Amino acid sequence: MASHSFDAFFHAATSHTPYDYQRHLASEPVQSHLIHIPTGAGKTAAAVLAWLWRLEVDRNNTPRRLIYCLPMRVLVEQTRDNAREWVRNLRSSVLPGLDAEVFTVMGGEVEEHWELYPEKPTIVVGTQDMLLSRALNRGYGITRYKWPVDFGLLNNDCLWVCDEVQLMRSGLGTSTQMQAFREQVGVFGRAATWWLSATMHRSWLETVDFKQQLGDLPLLSLEPADFADSRLTKVIRAAKKLARAPEACRTPDGLAAFTMAKHTTGTQTLVVLNRVERARETFETLNRLYSGQSGRSRARARSVAGGSDAVPEVHLLHSQFRPYERRGWQAMLQQSPKPAGRIIISTQVIEAGVDVSSSLLITDLAPYSSVVQRFGRCNRAGEWEEASVFWVDRPLTRNQARLAKTEILGEKERSEVALPYDWEELDRAAGILNDLDSAKSTDLPKSTEQSAVSWVLRRRDLTDLFDTTRDLLGYDLDISRFVRGYEERDVLVAWREVGDTGPPAQTPAPNRDELCPVPIWGFKDFLENPSDAGASRVAWTWNGLDGSWDRVVARDAERLRPGVILLIGAAEGGYDPQRGWDPQSTATVLMVPPTPSEDPEEGMDDDPLSCPYYTQSLLKHSREVEAEIDRILRSLENLGLGECRSDLLSAALRHDIGKAHPIFQQTLRRGLPPGANPGSLLLAKSPGFGRHDRPHFRHELASALGLLQMGSSDLVAYLAACHHGKVRLSIRALPGELKPEAVGAKFARGVHDGDVLPAVDLGDSNPTPGVILDLEPMLLGRSPNGQTSWLDRMTRLRDVLGVFRLAYLETLIRAADERASRTPKETL
Repeated sequence: MASHSFDAFFHAATSHTPYDYQRHLASEPVQSHLIHIPTGAGKTAAAVLAWLWRLEVDRNNTPRRLIYCLPMRVLVEQTRDNAREWVRNLRSSVLPGLDAEVFTVMGGEVEEHWELYPEKPTIVVGTQDMLLSRALNRGYGITRYKWPVDFGLLNNDCLWVCDEVQLMRSGLGTSTQMQAFREQVGVFGRAATWWLSATMHRSWLETVDFKQQLGDLPLLSLEPADFADSRLTKVIRAAKKLARAPEACRTPDGLAAFTMAKHTTGTQTLVVLNRVERARETFETLNRLYSGQSGRSRARARSVAGGSDAVPEVHLLHSQFRPYERRGWQAMLQQSPKPAGRIIISTQVIEAGVDVSSSLLITDLAPYSSVVQRFGRCNRAGEWEEASVFWVDRPLTRNQARLAKTEILGEKERSEVALPYDWEELDRAAGILNDLDSAKSTDLPKSTEQSAVSWVLRRRDLTDLFDTTRDLLGYDLDISRFVRGYEERDVLVAWREVGDTGPPAQTPAPNRDELCPVPIWGFKDFLENPSDAGASRVAWTWNGLDGSWDRVVARDAERLRPGVILLIGAAEGGYDPQRGWDPQSTATVLMVPPTPSEDPEEGMDDDPLSCPYYTQSLLKHSREVEAEIDRILRSLENLGLGECRSDLLSAALRHDIGKAHPIFQQTLRRGLPPGANPGSLLLAKSPGFGRHDRPHFRHELASALGLLQMGSSDLVAYLAACHHGKVRLSIRALPGELKPEAVGAKFARGVHDGDVLPAVDLGDSNPTPGVILDLEPMLLGRSPNGQTSWLDRMTRLRDVLGVFRLAYLETLIRAADERASRTPKETL
């Protein structure tokens, strides 16, 4: 039991006492919850600190991982910073031994250290596209060989917090389906989900497999005790006068002029728009007006700035910026405006959860739940006695405004005007707002919107996603429809000097600061339009199978999937530090300074853990991995892993017996430093980069086949096969393999039928004998001698254990292997 109360715990973290609903959430064991709390009432602190408190008072029944899922990356940075501050504050006061750590997962920034320690309490804060894609075994922005690791960790022993669910669209339905599947299929430890929003309907969570649980899902909302707290009533009753903006504001030029006229010196004005293009055009017009290009502009600027020549600072915020430029946003938002004030032109990136307040808010019409969230950015803490909100009906970009003037705004054009929403959604919102003159929380009617989930993940989809093997044409299952609404499917673009022939194979992977999210359709258009030199634009993407950078031109863009990283020449343009992604910009892009720690991309033939800075024998490495998995299992005794313990220990000890194969030993010995002489020792590690004489050789396949022939269980064989993520459910040859000399001999991943795997002494009472490898299991169906195929064995194992549990066991073996490889204890 804790030696202090939750109130003292909460105050130590935040310097505030908790609201009553926050106490209630922390007082109960972790279970799935629906949390309906107004904007500005501390939902983030409620979720994070309730989980930390449950760790303190009931660790054995509390999930080790808190997965905080947010629809936008600007919310991720803010939530991460808050969580880290709360953890630091707790360590320095009431909990000096607090071992929880906070990590980030979003486009261009993936902190992977947390994956190595499944036994440690961890807060993972990320965007919904990054987190949901990982939970579906198709992680955006990371190597495909790591997909199963995140899949295992994000579905076992975890609590998901889905915040601002009104913005999640299809991702919301995926979150409910995944929670249903975790309960149906089974996981190790506890797995629950908290859904948070200021505008929430229980019906939004009603999906085909979750509807039975929905009726029993507890709802947490404000109670009379909360309303008696003056701190909270100040927030929810903060004054916000609401009015419809003039018709001229529908266009970027009219909106800029209106914003200029309404802005008050010394205050912050926030303009929230629906589309990046409209935000960029409004920003450019406002800057042009303030720049004093005409006498009238200079006079207006002096008038707005209180008679001085000073003008307010104007900032543009949207999702299509590199982190290099975004880095200063949070600090800017937390600073007080300069004497002339500040105007922020933003898209939905600031719509919800961002701790920023303005005395004047101008917003495009959006679905009612989204508009309510935007209202929360005005007079957020009740700091002004008066504040104003204006909403703009049917907002247009410049091009759409030209179409409207020619009266050809038909059904197709109406759909484009409404993007990223539906015309009907805007109609319903306008009908509500037309009857309102106040945007304070207590004056807003409850939302009646229905769920906007259009694609629903089914059990068969989940089963198919367990297999990470590309199909015969090189494609993967597309999960974007389950992750995002609004057709938001972004690639990540970095600008570099790439040369005419593209980047060399050993080009370091782009670091997070370089990567700009760009809609796939927008990038395709960019490639189709010639550069200033008149030549077609070319991009480059990594091909892990061939270990090279592939050329991408406009006709290839249909194959791009969300999260793909692309390199493009800096001279091709397409980006401006002030405007972000700008396909009209032809200026050479300022490149982000390189980071010394950047690593090359990993290919199918690469084996970075086998080529470290040291040399180590197979015996010593195997024993150290076995010791590491034993340490992990002793820390996870509450998860019910006992039945799998012996198989895990056996797999850890024998996972690398395939390294005894002559092909692998030959490669490692080529990498030995001058003068090194290991004698007849079988090696597991040697420094230097080497390629096998047989293309695509995978030692883990040799391990798995050898273990099957020695009578090991299917689970031991699978764990040996999958410990690098490159051999899992299926075994098949790859293009470019060296064929055996014997006619008709089977081969796959560099292993040939009849290869001799030598005996391996691993220092235990059951040494592994030498075997002649038989690739009969790679064939489908049952062999003439009655042997079951690899695919049949492994799919049966998957179905018996369940996809989540099997992936978790896979993750434990990989964590033990990598930890032992990073910090070896005995080397040569």
